[in-house]
Amino acid sequence: MAFGGGLTLLFFILSIATVPSSSKTSLTSSSSTPVSEIKPTVASQEVLSPTPGPKRSGVLVKVVNVVDGDTIKIETGETVRYIGIDTPEVVHPSKPIQCYGKEASQKNQELVEGKIVELERDISEKDKYGRLLRYIWIDNILVNEYLVREGYAQSSSYPPDIKYQDRFVEAQRLAREEQKGLWSSMCAVTSTVKPTVKPQSTSAPSSGQSTDSLSGGSYICDCSKTCSQMSSCAEAQYQLNVCGCSL
Repeated sequence: MAFGGGLTLLFFILSIATVPSSSKTSLTSSSSTPVSEIKPTVASQEVLSPTPGPKRSGVLVKVVNVVDGDTIKIETGETVRYIGIDTPEVVHPSKPIQCYGKEASQKNQELVEGKIVELERDISEKDKYGRLLRYIWIDNILVNEYLVREGYAQSSSYPPDIKYQDRFVEAQRLAREEQKGLWSSMCAVTSTVKPTVKPQSTSAPSSGQSTDSLSGGSYICDCSKTCSQMSSCAEAQYQLNVCGCSL
């Protein structure tokens, strides 16, 4: 009995000593299994990226100088005029600095100077002054529209370059409603000085006599007029910019 028990004990000891090292490794490393399972998850998160926006056939350039609220110079030496908007004058050779012109220039400088922007062309390549006509993008922000929406510029589109005209018109409507920037009372006072607005005439003009002649060289505010009733484009601009009419 003692001899048989000894053999059994010896066999048990030998069986433990001869366990393959690979089996030991699998037993001792079982606690690290969750770590190995995390790695693929981390890798999949690293390749995630935001959904890209709509592609534009634009050109990336660096802005080296801001001329005013709607004009910039780029690294190629060319001048770029923003399409579809018009900011108050600050550098016009024959016009005084207009209300909110400095603010518009400063905002444009803050937005684009020294930065890489995307220039998007519409139909026309250049204006009559040789300036490139472009929409200006920074990421997915259309700078032209931003300036109108915040009251630094007016919507001013000319065919055939009218791709974003509806957006600019809506942006201006909202800016006027909120009295932002050049639509504020500060600029309303200044704009009525150039030219002087005269009281509306109570008598109808005689045949062949224009409203312009009756007012001594300036138009009379009359927001009830439609575009077809305007005597000229100049009068339409007067009703829009000076009188604050919506044409």
